[in-house]
Amino acid sequence: MTKNKLNWKERAEQLPPKYKENGLTGEAEERLVERYQKMQYEPGESIGVVAAQSLAEPATQLTMETYHAAGAAQVSLTAGLPRLIEIVDARRNPKTPAMDVYLEDDYNNEEDAKKVARKLREVTFTDLIKKDTLDIMQLQVEYGLNPDLMGDYDVDAEDVKSRIKESVKKAKITIEDDETIVLESSEDDYDLRDLKDLKNKAEEARIKGIKGIEQVVVTEDNGEWRLQTAGTSLRKTLKIKEVDDTRTISNDLYEVKKVIGIEALRQRIIEEVNETLAAQGIGVDDRHIMLLADMMTKEGELNGTTRYGIVGEKKSVLARCAFEETKKHLRQGALRGERDDLDGVIENLMLGQAVPNGTGTVDLKAGFSSE
Repeated sequence: MTKNKLNWKERAEQLPPKYKENGLTGEAEERLVERYQKMQYEPGESIGVVAAQSLAEPATQLTMETYHAAGAAQVSLTAGLPRLIEIVDARRNPKTPAMDVYLEDDYNNEEDAKKVARKLREVTFTDLIKKDTLDIMQLQVEYGLNPDLMGDYDVDAEDVKSRIKESVKKAKITIEDDETIVLESSEDDYDLRDLKDLKNKAEEARIKGIKGIEQVVVTEDNGEWRLQTAGTSLRKTLKIKEVDDTRTISNDLYEVKKVIGIEALRQRIIEEVNETLAAQGIGVDDRHIMLLADMMTKEGELNGTTRYGIVGEKKSVLARCAFEETKKHLRQGALRGERDDLDGVIENLMLGQAVPNGTGTVDLKAGFSSE
């Protein structure tokens, strides 16, 4: 069975009426039909194998550069082959979680961008300390606060005190002046080791911002202000009124699925793979990437190309055992009495039979005459 060899005019006549009503004529119509023809494939063509090859072959050309810097403050992001592996294998915890945060039109200016950055960045008590003194006689710690940083993050000593109290229940905090705080235990019986434990917990207390967002870089490109974060918390970020929730996105695939759904995740996989390859000057047809994204999300969940993901869900026992954990799959298949109908490529290759692709999709029998 082969493609229809009609010329573009004959093919155009077969298009539905809605396409003819668009007013496309001449060269524009010819280009449209030509693109339509190029999108066709032969019945029995191994589109899965072609897609895998089209993605894997250029992946061997990716540099092993693990990180690239983005923005003036050098936010490090996983790039190249390591990032492609993270996406395809659907790693639950990316090495460098990050968000691209866009602003609503009314807040698209430098001042508001910096305000949003201050709302996002997690500020701990340690960030505000200029110096600390441990008094082993009085069993207390005296902290000298940095007034410039406190002004920058719009917090005062009372804010610091209340936040520490929320995080460390046993802490007793005294404010001596706007730049000095004294920490000690609220318990009557405690020693130096207890005080050091209390000190460590207090210094980890979050004073302001969103937990997990360690750094925020504000950049401007062609009049548009954008924030890039090291660390991610998509749900909380989208609740900020200045943030454009239609474009703000995270590179954590599981977070995208959890917050905005499986369709958004599918689109994000396509964009992430394209961006990773494009950064190395490599282009792959979108349809190959779309097929990968469809396979990873078709069950309504995110599945990587691993033994526990797409491969582990194959119906064929032989196909599963050909990838990894051979004995396990054969044993379980035998115990369950599974039947393999040999509908796929791998299982037929294992048995030395014609694969059900190309000419193998049809059975032909010669009709010899009796004469």
